[in-house]
Amino acid sequence: MKYNININQLVLAYTKLDLIESAIIDYLYFICTTPNTKIDDERIDGFTWVNYKHLMKDMPLLRIKSKSAITPRIKKIEKAGYISSRIIGQKMYIKILPKIGELFTNTNGHNPKDPETVHFGERLPIRENEQDNNTNSYKNNVNVTVQTVDKLSDEESGKLHYLLGRIGDQKNHKAWVGVIRQIGFQMVQNILLDVSESTDAKNKGACAMGLAKKAGFKIYRPNK
Repeated sequence: MKYNININQLVLAYTKLDLIESAIIDYLYFICTTPNTKIDDERIDGFTWVNYKHLMKDMPLLRIKSKSAITPRIKKIEKAGYISSRIIGQKMYIKILPKIGELFTNTNGHNPKDPETVHFGERLPIRENEQDNNTNSYKNNVNVTVQTVDKLSDEESGKLHYLLGRIGDQKNHKAWVGVIRQIGFQMVQNILLDVSESTDAKNKGACAMGLAKKAGFKIYRPNK
């Protein structure tokens, strides 16, 4: 089950999407960006298979009882420009489109319909060289090569903001950028995704930081 649903009312209130479709966007983003190898292995040309049965099971608050009720909502989300869909072998495949970034960067209270008042997320410190950690668990990679990170891309900054929201640790955004500088964005994403779905962690922010330290993050303390 997906325990938390994140909806950016600031942006979505100006679309024709309702709360159910907005919640489905959050689910689709999670499924389409998860590094889970089982899901990743079934991706085709960047499109992720969305299992309607799993969607209904993982999102019980949507009160959707029929698979046929999902497709029209997927089409509305696609028409809004957030995703692209494709039917492959009678299965629905989804690809996240760049426009979805506005759901993570436009959070400062400006009217999204007024292009002159929209201020997207600040470009923060982009990785020069990043290893692909999709097939490696951070739990099995304690000794991690330190990577140089100058700036996060807008997409990465948006994802980080979203993931920190899932664990209730957005106040430590700057600290997590520092973590990414050392162990890389992919590993941090894996950690935050795992912790966000945990039912055991009481303080998810502290738990995630503990796993980051286990993965190789070290706090620099200059000599006094």
